[in-house]
Amino acid sequence: AIKLYMGNTVKLDVEELNLVQVKPNQFYGIEINDFAVSVAKTALWIAENQMLEETKDIVFSNIDFLPLKSYTNIVHGNALTLDWEKVVSKDKLNYIIGNPPFVGHSIQNPVQKKEMRTIYVDEKGKEYSLSGKIDYVAGWYFKASQLICGTTAKVAFVSTNSICQGEQVAGVWKPLYDRFNISIDFAY
Repeated sequence: AIKLYMGNTVKLDVEELNLVQVKPNQFYGIEINDFAVSVAKTALWIAENQMLEETKDIVFSNIDFLPLKSYTNIVHGNALTLDWEKVVSKDKLNYIIGNPPFVGHSIQNPVQKKEMRTIYVDEKGKEYSLSGKIDYVAGWYFKASQLICGTTAKVAFVSTNSICQGEQVAGVWKPLYDRFNISIDFAY
């Protein structure tokens, strides 16, 4: 609805038009570091405040920012051991983005090696033959591929080039192509 005010200033009713299409509560995250969880939530508050200030200027409306809202969509936990669909249903996903940790297969600690062997398994739960010889970041690719299978969601991760070179290529990518029918749209 458009409302006219004195001086021929046009004001839009923001609530009615729902002009803000991307909202902080649409962002979900899993972070193992509790301080980083707090930083992410704070960053969402700052982004929301900036977005509302920009929207006020566009629609000539006073939008309330306060009180601050709690974004429980950012959870504290290990992304490789949590069920991602308990954080967000895959039918709500458009994109998964992230910067998983870079730990080469030769320097993984015993816990990380166990996580990789638990993640890189076939449909029957049997470990893929090369699961113990791939970089830690590959666990995120597997979990993301598993989650988006059958959807139109896209994934973008920052990762090392080692997962695309040498002996790791078959260990990382063959299960993802064969089992989840993924494709790479872009890589740099």
